[in-house]
Amino acid sequence: MTESIAFLSQTRPNCELSACGLTLNISRQRLTCVQYENLLQKAKDCGLIDKQRQMVDGEVVNASEKRQALHTSLRSEDINSPHYEEVNQTRERMYALARAVREGQWLGASGKKITDVINIGIGGSEMGPHAVYHALRDVNPSIRLHFLSAVDGILADRILGVLDPETTLTVVSSKSFSTRETMLNAELVNEWYAKAGIVGKEKRAKHVFLVSAKENACELMDLPEQNRFPIWSWVGGRFSVWGAIGLPLVIALGPEVFSAFLHGAYEMDRHMLSAEPEQNLPLTLALLSYWNSTELQMQSHCLLPYDERLRLVVAWLQQLEMESLGKSERPDGSVITSRTGQAVWGGFGNEAQHSFYQWLRDGSGRTSIDLVWCEEAGHRHAHHHLVLNANAQAQAQALVTRQTPSAEFFNAVSTICIKKLTPETLGAFMALYEHKTTMLATLYGLNAFDQPAVEYGKRLCRELEAKLAS
Repeated sequence: MTESIAFLSQTRPNCELSACGLTLNISRQRLTCVQYENLLQKAKDCGLIDKQRQMVDGEVVNASEKRQALHTSLRSEDINSPHYEEVNQTRERMYALARAVREGQWLGASGKKITDVINIGIGGSEMGPHAVYHALRDVNPSIRLHFLSAVDGILADRILGVLDPETTLTVVSSKSFSTRETMLNAELVNEWYAKAGIVGKEKRAKHVFLVSAKENACELMDLPEQNRFPIWSWVGGRFSVWGAIGLPLVIALGPEVFSAFLHGAYEMDRHMLSAEPEQNLPLTLALLSYWNSTELQMQSHCLLPYDERLRLVVAWLQQLEMESLGKSERPDGSVITSRTGQAVWGGFGNEAQHSFYQWLRDGSGRTSIDLVWCEEAGHRHAHHHLVLNANAQAQAQALVTRQTPSAEFFNAVSTICIKKLTPETLGAFMALYEHKTTMLATLYGLNAFDQPAVEYGKRLCRELEAKLAS
């Protein structure tokens, strides 16, 4: 197989696809035009786009939990999409609270304006919002957002030690309202408020909000019911940034920014469902990933953004793909013996050049790589941007050019150029990878929407915690 590998650009004249402000170049992928056409035929034969449409339309696609997977409904602008009314009502509540906080109408218990928000959540309740905030925050934000995720007291001290409880609002996000790390951190923050005299339901209601599917969550936290925003069973955590999990983003960035973020994702949803296969960005990424992992036996996939604002998208994508595809059983319980997914890793590209690129370029392995840059700068330092993008485009070629030519060890590189990083293009970019991931699950024969091994680990931790505490 390795002896016949060629770059796609050698047999296919047009290797660029564009949609939603993104341009994907696949010229450095390792397959021939005939092999690529066979992949497109495979997508047609297995009804890949039709299965995506079934997901969007609300059919039960999470077989093990007998649930829908309707993260697309959280950003849909189509009034006929499933659950449109309840999603819209929740979103309007989010926007109303955010405007009240940002305009100084919603004040803390002592009458002071809110200046900071703490997001308490872990996994999907932290990674998506954190990545979006890092990408879109102002240099000097009017409301600062902080992320308390792990049960590491150092992290808690560093956040709580510099904030004023009288001007801080906290959002506790847990779908089940039983995630141990989240609940322990919520208890700690409640104690922090209490030490400042913010005690009792009425005062705490000015500072603490919950995002959960558990209907009695507010009762458990001694808060009024209006302080809860719902998550629904038909949205998985790693796909949830578009809904109430994004409440801290709406407050910190503003409803207009969040609305634009949702619109960009919706436009990518529309593109995914309507574009011709040869021009379909999510379909293309999924097929190439499938080829690289199964045919070329590439065990890992590396994401290399050349823009500081996209740094945390690497961790978000890692969870999205590895939690969704890290399985070896089909929905019917049969065991899969072939590869399912890749190890996802990466880093900020310009820094990574001086860290692990040597391993990528000349090590004894095979890696698929997505290298990303923004055409327009998000700052006023023009020459910095020129040098950064020169690095990105040079490394795209360098990463497929070995010092010692080898038929056994090689990389396959795709590049994504974002014309300008805006809330819309960020939403489109993240939705692109969501669709890539769910399409890959179809190609591998997996359920992308459960995570049985994660739940098993949680149970073991609770048992061990009880033993250690006794």
